[in-house]
Amino acid sequence: MFIGIISSYELKHSFYEFLKDNIYFIRPVTILTATYFSVKRIKTKNYVFNALVIVALFFAVNHLFKIIININNINSYIYLRNLGGKQNHIEAIALVFLWFTPYVTVFARYRKLIIFVLLVSFVLYLSRTMFIILFIYFLGYKGYLFLNKRFIKAIFAFAFTIATFGFIVTNIETNRDSKGLKAFIYKTQNSLTELFEPIDTKNILKDRRVLWEHWRAYEAIKAIDQVNGNGFKAWIIGMGFGSQIELDTYVNLDGKKFTKLPSIHNGFINVLFKSGILGLMCYVFFIFHIFFAHQKILTKDRNISLMHKLIIASSLYMLVNSFVINGIFRPGEFSIFLYGALVASIYKFKKSDSTT
Repeated sequence: MFIGIISSYELKHSFYEFLKDNIYFIRPVTILTATYFSVKRIKTKNYVFNALVIVALFFAVNHLFKIIININNINSYIYLRNLGGKQNHIEAIALVFLWFTPYVTVFARYRKLIIFVLLVSFVLYLSRTMFIILFIYFLGYKGYLFLNKRFIKAIFAFAFTIATFGFIVTNIETNRDSKGLKAFIYKTQNSLTELFEPIDTKNILKDRRVLWEHWRAYEAIKAIDQVNGNGFKAWIIGMGFGSQIELDTYVNLDGKKFTKLPSIHNGFINVLFKSGILGLMCYVFFIFHIFFAHQKILTKDRNISLMHKLIIASSLYMLVNSFVINGIFRPGEFSIFLYGALVASIYKFKKSDSTT
């Protein structure tokens, strides 16, 4: 954040955009701090788990209710996704808590029913990111994210799974006019090629359907081009808070046309754009510090060991989100909240053990 403020010096950015970026980048720090100290002060060990499961259950029931009352109107996977939103990571984390932790949550007698409701809602979001996140936490819970031979096995297993899935999906015949399940498969195919397929930012503007299919790659390239066009200083400390990405086209958001954007989907490129290589290094270091700092924790306490496993998984959660949805800076981002809650829970378990 400090780098972004410094790099804004003498640049004629809108004060409103400058202030908005300050709030945008300080939000994760605020959430992390507030979560840590709030959870730390709560005496009940499983309060956070209970509260999160209740909130997730509310979202799941609301999501399924919307689907039921609109069942006759559902004619595409896009309409289905619009009923509940593109994703709900709270439900994913609630499933993690219910499946991978031993804590007795509210409505313990109906635990299986709650899991079923959450799972159905989870699947009907049709969110690829949510499935990946749940799989990461499964690997973490099983201990496959510790840096040992099991970690190497996990990497090969994950790579094999992705390669097999990619091979199967890319060999299914679909197009942008496909309907139903094939429309979702086409979207998945496009997301796989978007990560690795280079695009021509000039020719792609001729067909907005193609542009939209490669939008995340397009906006990332435009951000990098803008940094590159502003020289060495921009590469080192970025374009500063208040800067906006010039799109050289327009995008419709909330019924309005925009030719500039204050932020983009790719969290890494967004940090690079605002605060340069120095800011990007700080961000990457933060994520990898979480991953490595909780690797060699020697403890016989099952609860504390479990918290460390979930924290390591949370760091990869942040990493994945940074490629697709702004990382820890996204409004409503849950990974940073979860990290604060888990670290505070470790403190509480250690304190409880020392007094017994």
